[in-house]
Amino acid sequence: MLLKHVTITLLASVLLIAHPSWANEAFELRAERMTILGKETKSMAAMVKGRTEFDADDFLYGALHMHMAMDGLLQLFPAGSHGGDSAAKAKIWDNWEDFTAQASATADAIAVLAIAADKGNEQAIRQAFGKLAKSCSSCHRKYRNKH
Repeated sequence: MLLKHVTITLLASVLLIAHPSWANEAFELRAERMTILGKETKSMAAMVKGRTEFDADDFLYGALHMHMAMDGLLQLFPAGSHGGDSAAKAKIWDNWEDFTAQASATADAIAVLAIAADKGNEQAIRQAFGKLAKSCSSCHRKYRNKH
């Protein structure tokens, strides 16, 4: 695992040197991924709040879609990819360890939601979604600018 992390970090460093526009590309890719996460969260919240029909299969699809969006997301936060249209606060890079822990907690919450949705247990799905929503909110409060 450490070797994989070191390899990814070195690759990201090479890309930053080789492609000065990587920070801009990373921002765009990151924004796309965050849009997916937000869209799925809103869809699930509508089911939890009773605005749309509750469907465990929709939760499973959403959780799997969110899992794919989270995969490699941290590599889309290279230094210098904040400011401008980015909602990312500069303190992400000052608190990288906490930020990565927040992302890991969110990924874990997505996995728990996917398992609950796969089993079709509505109560477990609601509980898992609540934990996921809290995880997202916690990170956003610390590390996201409101535009």
